[in-house]
Amino acid sequence: MQARPRWEKCIHHRGQDAETFLRDFFADKKRRLLLIGGAGFDPRSISVARSLADVAKGRIDGLFIREERPNPNATLRKLADANTVELKTLFPNADVFSVDVFDTDNAPVGGRRATHEINRRANLDGITDVVLDSSALSVGIMFPIARYCLHAAQTKGPTLNFHLVVQDDPQTDASILGTACGKSAPLHTFQGEINLDSSRDAAKLWLPQLGKGKQEHLKLIFEEIKPHAVCPIIPFPSRNPRSGDSLIEEYGALFETMTDPMTPTWNVDSRDIVYAHEKSPLDLYRSVLKIDNARKRVFAQTGGSKMILSPLGSKAVGVGLLMAALDRNFAVVSVETIEYKLLQSNCLASKSSELVHVWLHGEAYAFNQEARNESIEGN
Repeated sequence: MQARPRWEKCIHHRGQDAETFLRDFFADKKRRLLLIGGAGFDPRSISVARSLADVAKGRIDGLFIREERPNPNATLRKLADANTVELKTLFPNADVFSVDVFDTDNAPVGGRRATHEINRRANLDGITDVVLDSSALSVGIMFPIARYCLHAAQTKGPTLNFHLVVQDDPQTDASILGTACGKSAPLHTFQGEINLDSSRDAAKLWLPQLGKGKQEHLKLIFEEIKPHAVCPIIPFPSRNPRSGDSLIEEYGALFETMTDPMTPTWNVDSRDIVYAHEKSPLDLYRSVLKIDNARKRVFAQTGGSKMILSPLGSKAVGVGLLMAALDRNFAVVSVETIEYKLLQSNCLASKSSELVHVWLHGEAYAFNQEARNESIEGN
C-alpha cells in the first residue's frame, strides 16, 4: 500500500496572499520567530527580512549565511556587503556568519558546514516559528538546512512551526549564471538510496529541473548517475509562455535518440517531459510522487525503482522537488557552483517577483498528523 503524501493537504500562499498571511499571522504578539536566510549578493536576501522585521519587531532573531567561494567577483562581493549591512540594520542582534562552500581540495562541503553552524548557533527556546528564506541560498546549502529545520520542528512537536518562503523571480534566476565546479555529488543528507547495495538493480529515473545555462551541470550529473531513463522538468504554465520552448531549444540536442555515439544523450521524447506549474511548488511535488507510485508498481518484481532529482531551475519550482525528496527520501544530485556571474544587473531588480510561502510543519497539521499516525498503525 502506497504511503499517503506527507503534505497531501498543504497550507501555502503566493503573491499578495502570501504577504497578507505573513503580515497577519506574525502580528500576533505571542509569536517569536527565528529567520534563517542568505546574506549574499542577490537582492532577494533582504526582501523577506524587511517584511518580517517590520511586522515582528522585537520578536525575531536572525541567522544569515554568507556563502564564500574561491576568488569571488568584486562586484558581487560589494553587493553582498551592502546586503549584509542592511540585514544588520534590520536585526541589530543578527548572527551573520560565513561558510566556505569548498574545502581545501575543492570538495563541496557547504551544506554540511552550514547545517553544523545552524545547529550550533540556533537557540529554539521560546521560538514558535522557524522561517527559512531560501531566496538567496544556493541549493547545496538550502536543501540540507531545510531538512535540519524540519527535523528540529518534528522533534519539538506541533508547537514549533516551520515555514519555507522564497521570493520567486524566474527573471532574476535566469540572470544569475553559475560555473560548475566540475563534479556532481548528492547533496548533504540527500543521498537517498543511490549508493545502497539493496537498490543496485533498481531502475534509475532521473528528473532534472531544467534551467538556463546548465549544460555542463546536466552533463556531469548524467555521466555520474547513468540513469536508465530521464524525465526533464519544464515550467508550464509559466509567466513567460515561451519559457518551456526556450529550454527545449537550448537542450533539444540532449533529447535526441540518434546523435554522435561519443556524446551520450537522454533518449527522451515529448511523452517523457514533466510539466511543472511555475507558480505552484505543490504541482511538481504531487507529480513526482505520482510518478514514484506508478514506477513502484511497475518495477516491484524486477529490482524496484530509484528516483534521482536535480533542482537546476527556478527556486520556487525547486521547492516542489525539496518537498518530494523530504517526503520519500529521494536522492538529490547536483553540481556545486564555484563562481557566479550576472548576465544583466538590471534583471536583479525585477518588479515581477512574488513571495511564495509553504507551511511544512506545526500546529496547523496537528490533527492531520495524528490521523496519519493512526492510519500507519492501522496498516
